Amino acid sequence: TKEFWFEDRAKRRADIVLFLNGLPIGIIETKSPVVEEAEEVAFGQIKLYNEDLPELFKFLQFYATCDGIRLYYGPTWKYESKTFYRWKTENGYKLENQIKTFLDSGEVLKTLEDYIAFLSIDDEVKKYILKQHQRRTINKILERILATEKNKGLIWHTQGAYKTLTMIVSAKKLRETPELENPTILVVVDRIELEGQIHQNFEAFGFPNVVRAKSREHLRTLLASDYRGLIITIIHKFEGMPKHINERKNIVVLIDEAHRSQEGDLGNYMHGALPNAFYFGFTGTPIDRGKIGRGTFATFGYPEEPYLDKYSIDESIEDKTTVPLYYTLTPTDLHVDKNTLEEEFFKVVEEEGAASIEGVNKIIERAKKLKAVLKSYDRIDKIAEHIAEHYRKFIEPLGFKAFIVAVDREACALYKEAVDKYLPPEYTRVVYTGDHRDGELLKKYHISEEEEKTIRKAFKSAEEMPKILIVTEKLLTGYDAPILYAMYLDKPLKDHTLLQAIARVNRPYEGKTCGMVVDYIGIFENLQRALAFDSKDISRGLLDIKLLKKRFEDWIRQAKEILSQADIEDEERRVTNIIDFFFDEERRTEFVKIFKQIQELYEILSPDEFLRDYLRDYQLLLQVYKIIYNAFNPEAEKKKIHRDILKKTEELIKGSVELKNIADALPVYEINKDIANLVRADKLSERVKIANLRRSLNIYIDENKESQPFLFSISEKIEEIISQLRERQRSVESALSDLAKLAEEIAVSKEEQERSGLSKEEFSIFWILRSYGVDNPEAMAKRIYKAIEKHQDWLYNDKIERRLRMSLYRVLQAPKVGAIENTTPYTTPKLTEMVSNILKMHRILV
Repeated sequence: TKEFWFEDRAKRRADIVLFLNGLPIGIIETKSPVVEEAEEVAFGQIKLYNEDLPELFKFLQFYATCDGIRLYYGPTWKYESKTFYRWKTENGYKLENQIKTFLDSGEVLKTLEDYIAFLSIDDEVKKYILKQHQRRTINKILERILATEKNKGLIWHTQGAYKTLTMIVSAKKLRETPELENPTILVVVDRIELEGQIHQNFEAFGFPNVVRAKSREHLRTLLASDYRGLIITIIHKFEGMPKHINERKNIVVLIDEAHRSQEGDLGNYMHGALPNAFYFGFTGTPIDRGKIGRGTFATFGYPEEPYLDKYSIDESIEDKTTVPLYYTLTPTDLHVDKNTLEEEFFKVVEEEGAASIEGVNKIIERAKKLKAVLKSYDRIDKIAEHIAEHYRKFIEPLGFKAFIVAVDREACALYKEAVDKYLPPEYTRVVYTGDHRDGELLKKYHISEEEEKTIRKAFKSAEEMPKILIVTEKLLTGYDAPILYAMYLDKPLKDHTLLQAIARVNRPYEGKTCGMVVDYIGIFENLQRALAFDSKDISRGLLDIKLLKKRFEDWIRQAKEILSQADIEDEERRVTNIIDFFFDEERRTEFVKIFKQIQELYEILSPDEFLRDYLRDYQLLLQVYKIIYNAFNPEAEKKKIHRDILKKTEELIKGSVELKNIADALPVYEINKDIANLVRADKLSERVKIANLRRSLNIYIDENKESQPFLFSISEKIEEIISQLRERQRSVESALSDLAKLAEEIAVSKEEQERSGLSKEEFSIFWILRSYGVDNPEAMAKRIYKAIEKHQDWLYNDKIERRLRMSLYRVLQAPKVGAIENTTPYTTPKLTEMVSNILKMHRILV
């Protein structure tokens, strides 16, 4: 239904509500593409409805927003920008195709039945709606099992793409598929910590018949006894498993972090035990060029089909599933000697094919010279001081948090002691697994399971301490904290382990445009040595921060080239010259796009000394942007705060009186009966007059709309004139003349309303009637308002609305000679339009 009214804590009108068998299931909010940040405005509207209409929203399962160009969607209940997705179609972003595919009846039913899930992570329940790459993968797995001869597939979904959720829903669909005749599903992970976490997720999802294998013997019993349901296990429990322990074909094995399952003989034991099973490997990192990569490809892929499904880093960044990562190298005196790093780490990792953090730890344990360098007290103290300064300057002002990744548990404790000299002790906590054989220093930072759970949860909150976690192994995989922005890396990692670790900082979060890795080892001095992947697989996902500085320079140059065509040297006329120059919408759009790119880079780079030479340029661009925003955005006066001004730029504005008071510097016409003469006498260009008059009218309407509700209809006329001007359907002179006439109408109407003796509701109706040339509009307005008052429930009931319309038609039309009372009245297009406008006005009033 369109324009659905609902009254709860407040009375609100939703643009579109979807019903299934009488129950509301989804809500759609639409905005004009000319509205600034249309999708964000619509998203904010949905959040407002959720607060005001809880009785409606307890039924709704998903929402969508549309700006006439793009379609976004997300789950109701909790509203976060990271669960707010763009819907795509294979043939691009054509809106008609987006709407038809998203609202296809089969797709909507699948969304309700299969693609909405609740998961509990760190004692926090969250609601998710599956994205398109997840839906696509689930269908491919089902198709592979039911319709092809192949019995395996590799799924590469980049880190942060919610592989666990894809696995859970895949398992659910497999268990419900009748053709599989009550199958057994195995979910295989490679770490005890992940086994517990994924078991918790399956239980929170409400998955029936879930068994966690307690031991090798328990797993053997489950497989030998022909158990039907879902089994969760670590791959190590397959060690020594008898050959062909279960030869059924309706066994499906879903393997998390598939690249790690190739270490040792564990994969061979698994395949030997279940020779006829289907195997699907999930990995979050690209397949490398080394022996691990070749092994993973041979196990799960086919020569003609490297992947069953691929969701790359570039795609995830484009979809805003993840954010890009930037790395920066610290001064070289803090780096490890290159030869030591090569001989004791890089070569050994390649020779042994270590693909897990445990494998890397074993190699580091043997690297005595490397560890001695990394744990020297002087070096740790210097790095601790650098981290404290960097965090305070770059990260804390943004409201984000950080990891320090140390080489081992002892280094974690040493870093805690050192950092506490430069930051308040409550800023940092250490998280590692304790051992009863630990010495005093390590025991000092032992924490219980409950304490760890509390720390993990508190870290995700912007309001709670700690702000920095010091880790070495725990939390480097499987921990999702979107507020995590920076990783201070002082542990040698390579390939999969490196990409998995740094991917902790790639989760989207409000105001977060990227993640940052600060390298104290020197790993990124040779990126190809650190990451043995095809460069195209990580092209946008991991970039040197030096490239940002080059981009910043390029964007500044482009913006200045645009401004060089405008006369902005004369400070007295700068504002009006900017308005005149950017009256052209294409030019304005181009500049705004460039400014937003510059602002994002400023947010990442500030307060780097590199910016010193560009600060005056940036302040000028910011001034121009604010003038454009205030002069051409009809919502500017209502918002007061820009959603798109980021934190560090906001601080820049607060520190500058000139920037802070730009809106006050813009000229405003006084709305009175003489305004046409006032505008005509103004020596500004016609285009600047239009911008100023439009802004003046919007300010007046916003300030007086409560006492003069008919101003809403004038607001629509103003935007209609501007729209026609934008589309070159009218001249500048014509637009200016009509805006001036509207301003005069407003001025006259205020006095007229005071003299009329009509209530504001009656006068609003009178205003409409007079515009249609109705005789005796004052008396007619009173009769119409009485009729509306008798049908107060018309907003919520279609039948009552139809009766009200009939009543209004009778009031408004002249009775025909000999007409029988209460017969169906005749209507005309003009009469129908007039009644619709009256009811539209009344909706606004209530």
